[in-house]
Amino acid sequence: MTTKKPNPTGTRRGRRGASSSRLADALRRAADNTDEPPSVAPDEVEAAAAESDAAGVGKGERKDSASYRIGEVAGLVGVDAHVLRYWESEFRLKPERSASGQRVYRQKDLARFLRIKSLLHDEGYTIAGARRVLENGVESKPTVDNSRLQAALERVRGVREQISEMRDQIEMELIHR
Repeated sequence: MTTKKPNPTGTRRGRRGASSSRLADALRRAADNTDEPPSVAPDEVEAAAAESDAAGVGKGERKDSASYRIGEVAGLVGVDAHVLRYWESEFRLKPERSASGQRVYRQKDLARFLRIKSLLHDEGYTIAGARRVLENGVESKPTVDNSRLQAALERVRGVREQISEMRDQIEMELIHR
C-alpha cells in the first residue's frame, strides 16, 4: 500500500506554475502581436511589462517560440480552462498538440483568446456575433433598436403599476376583514 507524502509547500508536484514575470511577459507579447486592445487594463500590462523587464525575462527569446499550456493561457485571459476548450469548439480553433497530446498555445492563440474575451465580456457580443466579427474581420457594434427598447420599458412600467394596484387592493381587503 502506498501512502502520499505530505507536501509542505502546498503546491502540486510535477506541475510548473507560471511565474508572475513569465505571465507578464506573455501579456506584453500578446499585446504586441495584436491590433486589438487586450482585455487587461493598460496599467496592469505596463506594470507587468516593467516587472518582466526588471527581471530580464524575455530578452533574447524569439517572440514566436513561446508556448503555453492551457492553465497558463486561462490565467492570462482570466477565464477557466474549460471556457477555453469551449471557445475552441465554438470558434473552430485548433491548437497545436504536444507529443503527449496536451494543448500547446502560441502567441497568436493567446491574442485570439484575449480578443474573444473582449468581444464577449466587454463589448456584449453573443458567441454567434463574435464569430461573425472574427470571421469577417468587420467590426460592427451591437445595435439596439431604440423604439423596441422604449416599448419594452413602457410594458415594464405598466406591469409595475398593475402590481402596485394589486398590492393596494390586497392591503385594503386585509384591513377590512
